[in-house]
Amino acid sequence: MFHITYCDYNRSNPDYDKIDRPSGSGDYLMLLFFTPMKVQLNDRTVLTKEGAFVLFPPGSPQIYQAVRRFHNSFVHFTCEDDAFLKDYDLPVNQIVYPSNPAVLNELFRSIYVENVSKQELYIQQSDHLMHQFFIYFSRQYHLCQEDPALSGELYSQFHKARTEILTHIDHDWTSASMAALTNLGCSQFYQYYKRFFNRSPKAELLDARLERARYLLQVEQLPVSQAAAQSGFDNLSHFTRYFKRCCGMTPSEYANARD
Repeated sequence: MFHITYCDYNRSNPDYDKIDRPSGSGDYLMLLFFTPMKVQLNDRTVLTKEGAFVLFPPGSPQIYQAVRRFHNSFVHFTCEDDAFLKDYDLPVNQIVYPSNPAVLNELFRSIYVENVSKQELYIQQSDHLMHQFFIYFSRQYHLCQEDPALSGELYSQFHKARTEILTHIDHDWTSASMAALTNLGCSQFYQYYKRFFNRSPKAELLDARLERARYLLQVEQLPVSQAAAQSGFDNLSHFTRYFKRCCGMTPSEYANARD
C-alpha cells in the first residue's frame, strides 16, 4: 500500500527557488513541472521544458531549481517495497514528458484533496489513486516509447480533439468538422486518429452514442425518439437499425426488457 507523506497541487514557490536535498528526502518523490527547471541527475544538470515529470526513489539526490518561475505538483510517498516500479515498469531518476500532463495533474489534485480533507477511508482512497496514477502514466509512457510521435504536440492536439468529440456526442459531427479541430484535412485526420487511438473517430463516436442511448432508454426511461435525438442520432430509422445490429434487439425491446 502507498502512504502519502506530503503532497501539494499547483504549488508556486518564489522565482528561482531551489530545492537542495543531496541525500533525498527519505521517501519517494514524484514531480510534475509546469515551468522550465534545472534538475541534477546522475552528476549532470538537465534543463527541462514545461510538462516534465520525474520520479526520485529514496536515497537519490533531489536537487532542482526554477529557471525563473517555480510551479509544480508533487507527492512524497512510501510503500512496503519497491515492487511497484517493476510492476508498472516506471523510470526513476529520469526526465519524462507525458503526452497528457493535464490528466496526471488532475490525479495529483485528487491525491491532494484526499490527504487534505482526510475523509473516512482516505488512506485506502489515496492508495487507489496512486495505482490509478501509475497505470495511466505507464500506459502513456510505454506508448510513447514505442512511437515517439505520440509524445509530441500533434498527439496532444488529437487528444483534445478526441475529448471534444466524445464529450459532445449529440453534436452534428461530420468528417470535416472533426478534422477542423486539428486544422488537418479529412484524410490526414483519419490516418492520425487511427494511428493514435487504434480506432476511427466515427467508430468511437457511434459507440459513445449507442452507450448513451442505452442509458437513456433503460435508466432514464425516455421514449425512443428522445433517446435517439439526445444521443446524436438524427435519423430514427437509422438509429433503430444500428441499435438492433449492435444489441440484438430494437430500442423498444431493449427499453421494455429493463425489468
